[in-house]
Amino acid sequence: MGVVLVLSLLAALGWGTGDVFSRKAAIYAPAGLVVVGMTALAAFGLGLGALVIHGPGAFVDGTLRFYALVGLMGLTSYVGGQLFYLFGMQRAGVTITAPIIGAVPLIAVTLAVVFGGERPNAQTIVGAFVIVAGIMVVMTDRNRVLR
Repeated sequence: MGVVLVLSLLAALGWGTGDVFSRKAAIYAPAGLVVVGMTALAAFGLGLGALVIHGPGAFVDGTLRFYALVGLMGLTSYVGGQLFYLFGMQRAGVTITAPIIGAVPLIAVTLAVVFGGERPNAQTIVGAFVIVAGIMVVMTDRNRVLR
């Protein structure tokens, strides 16, 4: 459990610092260009990691359908999500958009219930309400400034 906590905190640190640097980059360059750069770096890093961990077999065992689904997932979730997120950060800043991106688990749970047939337990439902409450607190702040 300790390793999971450390890895989760490192992931949060990486995403948090990434948001700040992405916002700074998006100020000086078009959001599309920033997303292309981020996507290229992510693909290279993940590809290198897969090559080191699994060897060349990591890239040849899938079917054409598998690669098409992975490509579609990458375009919709990573490229599309990052592009909209950067547009939001350009307009409202990290302090507004970062807490809202915390709604990702709500989307995942909803899709898991609707398309995956899963049933959330009580902790998941309570967690969803806490996320919604947090987003409401952020969005109803009268002192926030949108550009």
